[in-house]
Amino acid sequence: MLGEVDKKIKRLTEKGITLIEGLVATAIIGIGFVAVFQMVQYSVRSIDVSGERTKATYIAGMVAEDLYSDKDQERAAVKFIDYLTTNPWSLSNQQCGTNTPTIVTNYTKTNAVENKMDKWTSRMSKNFLKCNNATTERKKLNMYKMCHTGCAYTKTQAHDDIYIGKMELKLESGSKTKRLYFQVQ
Repeated sequence: MLGEVDKKIKRLTEKGITLIEGLVATAIIGIGFVAVFQMVQYSVRSIDVSGERTKATYIAGMVAEDLYSDKDQERAAVKFIDYLTTNPWSLSNQQCGTNTPTIVTNYTKTNAVENKMDKWTSRMSKNFLKCNNATTERKKLNMYKMCHTGCAYTKTQAHDDIYIGKMELKLESGSKTKRLYFQVQ
């Protein structure tokens, strides 16, 4: 019986948490949840940017491989690679900014070069790479020819001509730039 009395006395002297203690604990937990949600939002954004950069790297490599495989094809009675040295390829702002760009799945041009250029336009359109701001984002390919004499860029040895390509992809409203330099010949 004495044990029961002790238990009753102990219960009467025990106090629960006050309303203020409960509110403070809830506020601390709430601040923790807000911080966690912000970290999740930042992580999702980082994953999205990383995915776009990975796609840009893949597409730049695809263009380099296409050029290397078809460097001797002709376009307008000129070797494709020579044509690109005087006519840089780029994706126009209108093609980047459209909601429904043409996605090429069957190539209907009569030569490989035109099909390649259609493929590049299709792969770099809004359905494959995000295009947030068509005026600041750019997708461009420049080719530079190096030869012994008669070129804009000369070299000292009189061996074969060398072609250097520069694929530039500006993403994320122009804030992220992916450049790939490669030798074609």
